Amino acid sequence: MLAARYHDTQDVRIDEIPEPEPGPGEVKIRVAYNGICGTDVHEYYSGPAWIPQGTHPRTGASRPIVIGHEFSGTVVATGAGVATVAPGDRVCVEGLYPCDECPRCLEGMPNLCTSFALHGLSGTGGGLSQFTVVKDFMVHRLPDTVSLELGALVEPMAVTTHAINRARLSPESKVLVFGAGPIGIGTFLGLRARGVTSVLVVEPSAERRAGIQALGATDVVDPTAVDLASAVSGFTGGAGADVAFDCAGVAASFRSACESVRARGQVVVVATYEKEPPFPGNTVLLGEVEILGCLAYSGPDFDDTIAIMAAGGYDITGWVAHIPLDGLLDDGIRTLREGRGLKILVDLPGGDPDRA
Repeated sequence: MLAARYHDTQDVRIDEIPEPEPGPGEVKIRVAYNGICGTDVHEYYSGPAWIPQGTHPRTGASRPIVIGHEFSGTVVATGAGVATVAPGDRVCVEGLYPCDECPRCLEGMPNLCTSFALHGLSGTGGGLSQFTVVKDFMVHRLPDTVSLELGALVEPMAVTTHAINRARLSPESKVLVFGAGPIGIGTFLGLRARGVTSVLVVEPSAERRAGIQALGATDVVDPTAVDLASAVSGFTGGAGADVAFDCAGVAASFRSACESVRARGQVVVVATYEKEPPFPGNTVLLGEVEILGCLAYSGPDFDDTIAIMAAGGYDITGWVAHIPLDGLLDDGIRTLREGRGLKILVDLPGGDPDRA
């Protein structure tokens, strides 16, 4: 089968490798679509980071790693003891490998496992392949109203669900979203699905501003063209935002988020920073600002996301593009690195018979 494998920094290849088969408690999936994550872009240009330097202590995985952790597909086989899904089921995958032994796992925080591992980064297999094998507890069946295309977005949207669930919000909250890439869009749509409608989106890219406006965002500003402090003051009546989500992952967005919330407001860090941002300590101190980190997802986040999708809460019109597997580098990773495009799904050969 064909698979995209990470060999080293700026060395991802489409390789022909053996097709995996499921063991006890495992599920084999024919992958339909795999989304390219910002983490994949960071790993390609600046890694390995989440991808193991040597052998991962929990999974035993080592490079070359089949990458891809945002995917959907169809079950084609199951190993002994699997009762949750059957061949023919349409599914998405919650890619965490919790150890179930460390204090964090035992306290219900598998996303913060001290030996963190994620399928398609630090685990075996990955979604950028025609077939992959995962543990049965990772698999979520998709309702009939959720397409395989939408199913490939459950994983990144669950990241935003986790962030929203962690924040202190009400329908009356004044909220800022920094960044209108896929995570920013997911945060905006997730907030709207929960009745939070006073949302100001901050995004310098004209393409991304247009994309989120087409989805219904009415308050969108370019921080390079307006005085952001004045815009936030006008939006919030001078009080500052209740919550700011940093979905951009750059120093400027983090600082601006800290400066834009009200006293004792929250800054929710959803993005991964390729370079550690300077910490605006005095701003945080003088406003008693809460900084809230959010990594991946846990608990009901996947099920909550699928339920919102089934109810029509995620409109993918205009911001999701498709490319073939052989376009992964030029049309996918490099395009996103250059700040072009929004969400890119890789179509795996033969993965979705319903797509023309």
